Amino acid sequence: MKSLIDRYIDRVLLVANLPQEKSEPIRRELKDHLLQKTEDLIASSTPREEAMLEALRQHGSPRDIGYRLRGPFPWIDIRSRGTARGVIAIGPKAVGIVAVGGFATGIIAFGGVACGLISAGGFALGLLFAFAGFGMGGVAFGGFTMGIVAAGGYVAGIVAVGGEGWALWVPWVPHGGSGGIVSHYTAANVPPLLKSLAKLMKIPETLDRYPQIVWPLYGLGIFGMSWLQMRERKRIRSDFDWLVDDE
Repeated sequence: MKSLIDRYIDRVLLVANLPQEKSEPIRRELKDHLLQKTEDLIASSTPREEAMLEALRQHGSPRDIGYRLRGPFPWIDIRSRGTARGVIAIGPKAVGIVAVGGFATGIIAFGGVACGLISAGGFALGLLFAFAGFGMGGVAFGGFTMGIVAAGGYVAGIVAVGGEGWALWVPWVPHGGSGGIVSHYTAANVPPLLKSLAKLMKIPETLDRYPQIVWPLYGLGIFGMSWLQMRERKRIRSDFDWLVDDE
């Protein structure tokens, strides 16, 4: 039967999910450290079993230690708790090149709150593009939007298309829109720069297509995040023998 220390280390390495050649040296190092800590506590008159438990308690949660061992920025980091950090990061909080989470920050970010170059979510801040219920960005599409180019139900921007709002210039009224946007310029006096910005929404029909493309992709991203987190949670719980479920 495995000792308490071996079971603790198994848990750490299960969470860390490292290849065999990396996990074995870590196993030896952890075991040596924990055995030494146990002996130090025994030397201070702590009973052996209590000393072993105290050594593990002082060392920390197996889940937290395992996540730290994954490295600073792996290719893929999927977590059911805490902040995922990786090239592809998926978790309640996520930071990565591609980040998916409740709060996501990345070059491409999907989440309840998303911040990146290209972002989609309930609230999205996108330096280039933002697709959201409430969006802010260079080019923003959504229910409530603010941007250099903004399109949506309620909008504010330099160039804007939508139902209600304000803009320096409104190039057209979208299909089904009320046209309730205050425009500073008209087609007769609009500067050439603003005409160029309007090319980002080149034809009115384009505005109707964005929700049909973006929201299904957003929904697919959220579904994929939930599925991968569920698999990660199941993997961590599998073959698990520890005193306290730290998930």
